[in-house]
Amino acid sequence: MKIQFLGTAGGRTSVSKQLRTSGGIYIETSGKKLYLDPGPGALIHSRKNNIPIETLDAILLSHVHQDHTNDINTMIDAWSEGGKNIKGTLIGSISAIDGFEDIEKIVLNYHKNHVKKIIAMVENDSTDIGQVHITATKTQHSDPKGIGFIIKGEYKILSYIGDGCYFEGLEEYHKNSDILIVNNIFPRSRTDADKKIGYHMDTYGTLKLINKIRPELVILQHFAQTILAIGPENEAKWLEEQSGVKVLAAKDFEIFEF
Repeated sequence: MKIQFLGTAGGRTSVSKQLRTSGGIYIETSGKKLYLDPGPGALIHSRKNNIPIETLDAILLSHVHQDHTNDINTMIDAWSEGGKNIKGTLIGSISAIDGFEDIEKIVLNYHKNHVKKIIAMVENDSTDIGQVHITATKTQHSDPKGIGFIIKGEYKILSYIGDGCYFEGLEEYHKNSDILIVNNIFPRSRTDADKKIGYHMDTYGTLKLINKIRPELVILQHFAQTILAIGPENEAKWLEEQSGVKVLAAKDFEIFEF
């Protein structure tokens, strides 16, 4: 399994000021190539990092917010080579694919026609991309139809928690995971971010999750300005000391191979 972070920014300020890049995550597992949450800069950073866009097997969207989906239509255009080579599977939340109530969809109809298969998911829905089994998981976020993903390859199970705060039962969706990617947007000292904790993960929530799942490795990413100011690596170190589980804070363009 290979995981490359095309950006580790999270939240409006961190993304809009590009305190870190925000292009999403590229994954290779069991012979398949997946792209997760192509936020602002996904296309340009994919090109700069030699991500094989044209041969992707699937693109996954966890929810509708632009820090996760901004480049999806541009990525589909590149993926399909301008609509000349329709291929692949687009997997995403109902909100991102079709919209929900007053939430407008992010994927344009024009670009939907350039994808071979589209699957809109809610929690517990699943599908297979070759030998890769993908399951949608529940989140608690301001996008009520947002989801996380379990990506089960031949040798490793990767969990992407998605955006959202910790809630009782979250660990049940991800309990057998080997690798946990957590959008740890806020640090322990949250200051003015307190009012947003109902929709986002902070370090204390991540600790609860780690202690209940006990994965091989936890990778933190999706950092807001507040956690960048104190250093995400310091939060990772504290989490590892508290839990005894290996915890790393991802850097832009960093590659992990297992």
